[in-house]
Amino acid sequence: MGCVVSILHFLFLLWLVNLAWRFLIAPLFLGEEAAPRRAVGRERYLRLLMPLLAKIAKANGRVSEREIDRVEAIFRSLGLSEAERRMAARVFSESKDAPGRFDAAAHELARAVGDFELRVVTFQYLVLVAAADGAVSDAERAMLARAAAIFGIPAPLAAQLFAQLTGRGPHPGGGRAEPRREPHSRAEDLALLGLPPSAAEADIKKAYRQKVKELHPDRLQAQGLPQAMLRQASERMAAINAAYARLMGKA
Repeated sequence: MGCVVSILHFLFLLWLVNLAWRFLIAPLFLGEEAAPRRAVGRERYLRLLMPLLAKIAKANGRVSEREIDRVEAIFRSLGLSEAERRMAARVFSESKDAPGRFDAAAHELARAVGDFELRVVTFQYLVLVAAADGAVSDAERAMLARAAAIFGIPAPLAAQLFAQLTGRGPHPGGGRAEPRREPHSRAEDLALLGLPPSAAEADIKKAYRQKVKELHPDRLQAQGLPQAMLRQASERMAAINAAYARLMGKA
């Protein structure tokens, strides 16, 4: 009997040590990568996304039919079930007239979504809704700029995403929209990797390896992301590959 009790005590202590390592010691000494990544659930993500879409859709005082159509298109791209669509539509409808502020909703999503690429996808959805009427107002541009900052998206990357989705530039923070100019600048290529203009070659290689890991199809499929997001991730990876080749002088 004593032997069994000793084994149980040992197993319990082993479990406690494992918990301490995973949640306290490893994150403290080995950085965030050693900590287990918390994935936001599908329903939770929708409940966080809808208030943002509703607030930016109503930035000009009313939600237009084109903006509603764009939100419905996002529902379809996410492959929502009928129950999920009804829930998302209800949250959107309730949020557009609720007193809550856009920035507070953006901060709430940023806290819940630790995955940088999912925050990038969220920013893209905001741009699509803002541009649904064929133009992006100053109020919508200001909201997009704040969302990018809250989500931790570098300004050059936000500018690229905005230009790609609207066919116009520059950064959504303000200023006249003009046709996007080519070729890509070094700052733009670094922004795709989430790096500042001062990044060194070692930083570029490290960031590229991290992006390859984050955007690997197997990893994304394991998180249960819909096909629309998988396609977006594939497009992002293609753009990152091209940027990396240019930065390393291989293009």
